[in-house]
Amino acid sequence: AAPTFRDKLMEAYKANRPEFPEDLGVQLPYVRRFCAALGVPIVEREGFEADDVMGTLGREGEAEGFDVFLVTGDEDLFQLVNERVRVLKPSRGTDQPEVLCDAAKVEEILGVKPEQVIDWLALTGDPSDNIPGARPLPGKEPELAPGAKRRSYIGPKGATEIIRRFHTLDEALAHHEEIERQSYREALRDFRNEALLSRALATIRTDVPLETHADDLRLRPPHVPELVALCRELGFSSLLREFLEEALAPAAEAGEPAFEELRSARAVAKWIKALPPKAPLAIAFEVEGNEGFAGTLRALALADGARRGLVQIDTAPGLLEAARPVLESSGAGARPKSVHNSKLLALQLAKAGVALAGVEHDTLLYAFLLDPLASNYALPEVVLRRFGCKATGSLVESADLTRQLAGLFVPEVGQEGLQPLYDQIELPLAAVLADVEAAGVRIDPEILTQMSREFERSLTVLTREIYGLAGGAFDIDSPKQLGEVLFDKLKLPGGRKLKKSGQYSTEAAVLESLAEKHELPRKILDYRTRAKLKSTYIDSLPRYLDRATGRLHSSFNSAGARTGRLSSSNPNLQNIPTGDEFGLLIRSAFVADAGALLISADYSQIELRVLAHMSGDPVLIEAFSSDQDIHARTAQEIFGVPPGLQTHEHRRMAKAINYGVIYGLSAFGLAERTGSSRTESQQYIDAYFARYARVKDFLEACADEARRTGRVRTLFGRLRPIPDIASRDVPARNRAEREAMNTPLQGTAADLLKLAMVKAHARLRRESLGTRMILTVHDELVFEAPEAELDLARAVVREEMEGVWPMAVPLRVDLGAGRNWKEAK
Repeated sequence: AAPTFRDKLMEAYKANRPEFPEDLGVQLPYVRRFCAALGVPIVEREGFEADDVMGTLGREGEAEGFDVFLVTGDEDLFQLVNERVRVLKPSRGTDQPEVLCDAAKVEEILGVKPEQVIDWLALTGDPSDNIPGARPLPGKEPELAPGAKRRSYIGPKGATEIIRRFHTLDEALAHHEEIERQSYREALRDFRNEALLSRALATIRTDVPLETHADDLRLRPPHVPELVALCRELGFSSLLREFLEEALAPAAEAGEPAFEELRSARAVAKWIKALPPKAPLAIAFEVEGNEGFAGTLRALALADGARRGLVQIDTAPGLLEAARPVLESSGAGARPKSVHNSKLLALQLAKAGVALAGVEHDTLLYAFLLDPLASNYALPEVVLRRFGCKATGSLVESADLTRQLAGLFVPEVGQEGLQPLYDQIELPLAAVLADVEAAGVRIDPEILTQMSREFERSLTVLTREIYGLAGGAFDIDSPKQLGEVLFDKLKLPGGRKLKKSGQYSTEAAVLESLAEKHELPRKILDYRTRAKLKSTYIDSLPRYLDRATGRLHSSFNSAGARTGRLSSSNPNLQNIPTGDEFGLLIRSAFVADAGALLISADYSQIELRVLAHMSGDPVLIEAFSSDQDIHARTAQEIFGVPPGLQTHEHRRMAKAINYGVIYGLSAFGLAERTGSSRTESQQYIDAYFARYARVKDFLEACADEARRTGRVRTLFGRLRPIPDIASRDVPARNRAEREAMNTPLQGTAADLLKLAMVKAHARLRRESLGTRMILTVHDELVFEAPEAELDLARAVVREEMEGVWPMAVPLRVDLGAGRNWKEAK
């Protein structure tokens, strides 16, 4: 932090640099602690820069016979290169690979030898450090007369020519009159002192008085306990996983938990019988293969805190049957069970005819509710984050860790006010999702095969049309070739090259903008849509069909999105397009069993209804309560046009504004969606908030809560941290504000759908109906119902979904039924 000798040479040295970032200052103590814990030496000296310290150590290492590598992207350090010292420039993305610079490489890059680099820098200067070169000092540039041309000085190319001719700065200054180019000659004549000052500023010191010497730089063994503490404090689970192999068990002093291997049905029954009454039981399990319906349950481990047992299901028949009493027990006299991912265990047990019951603690769900920003909720990852150690992977240890995690999480969930959300929604939903996955949905491969042929023909036609518009063939799937066709060959406007690849951006937003001006981008968008749907769904869905059931069993993840929304995998059904012909085509392949029909139950405008409820806006509440078309109502409020006189464009704009408000769109974002100007879009937003004033108050309150507490909540108490809400980075902060406004609405809508799944599933079971829930996508539930009970099933689904929670406005469900999902929609 102290001034360096360069600051004393020139007051304006580095004066153009921005102030030292506050958030970086907070990190530096952690950097020092990490280096110390890793055994990496730190060398610092007040009054000097890092380059000077590196130069001093480099020369000392060279003198002691070391090969020295200076790892830096700063070419100033080229001046230190010789036979012993080289500069390693790190990689900067795929277009700038790592480069090892010896004397020959320095001359190739700058055109001068390493010993000439200081004199070269004296002529060119360094704008980033305010080093002038052979030109006026910063702030001393003469004012230009009207119409006068700006004076030219010596740039990198000129400096290379001069140094190669005269070898040194001193010789160039002494013989400047011999230089043919007038601007170079005058720069050396008029700014001699500035060039000499620049040389002094650019010279890296190699005589810094350091207390650290070469022998002190030996790498020492890391101090694992300190690293564990730091990684736990900062949430660096990847570092723990990658580097801390020595930190193996959370209770290392206890060693591997003692356990009994239960390899016969009799041993299992005896073990269970010996358990203390009502003793809490933790269960760990191992699934081989796919972690979903296609997986195979291989083993169970049971832990009660004092005694552990390992049930080897794969090696002895009848073991699962012997464990059935404890697995299926529930109610007042049952042992409470802890499981990590009770949905997956319930699914695997159901395939074996065992109904898991009595689970009180699902540590995966606890971990998700408490830390919804984590990227992974597998047991080893949660153990790593919570205990700061690496699990060995043994099944018995996993059961013991699950028991420990449950004890850790239960009070935290209560303190955070998340217990009702867990008890009423997340835990019961796990059992529902297990049933949904087990049921699966029937797919008609013949329909998809025919669809694939039709898409292939349309892609062939599109390819010919694209080649015709482009004036020749090219790889349509290559962003590089497409960019060259659009912006170099056809000269379309708006070409923007990406920094990392150097290629033109051809993302969808760019093509959509160009599609208004040229037919080729419009054809490319159509080609991409069809090709993606063909590869992602039409051609791949048949590969997911289970051979035994003939049905598709997608996995639904309750802990898949930060807002609480469900996600799906194997395959991901959430990305099937909605509201267009292609999405409906794909849905036509989802069919009902013989003698059954599919029921589609889709919440209508649920997020807007949630907005009305949570904001308490009287205009919105009145519109929904009287079953008005909310988009028509907004068009009336903003454009002053009654519903009977509104055009399709009025309603389209109103819909974009309604949903744009939910997602925190700026005037710029709304303009992009609607095609209006930024000024018009801002007027629409202002008019919206003038009419729906309570909505504006609510959204601002959400952002204020995030600024005050660092997080926001849904109606049901679900938490979402908003870490970038106070970021100095403006785009990151704006994105965080949009998340703070949208999460309470989108998260509450997700909670309502989850609760509706729990209630509808329970009602269908309670009334012993044959109808079963088989899919959920976004705000929609899909059921398969026997034709004979269709009307009753529809009534049950509507009642449970529309009456799921007391709201200030009615929830509405669009219901349909058909032989396939398309008809039901």
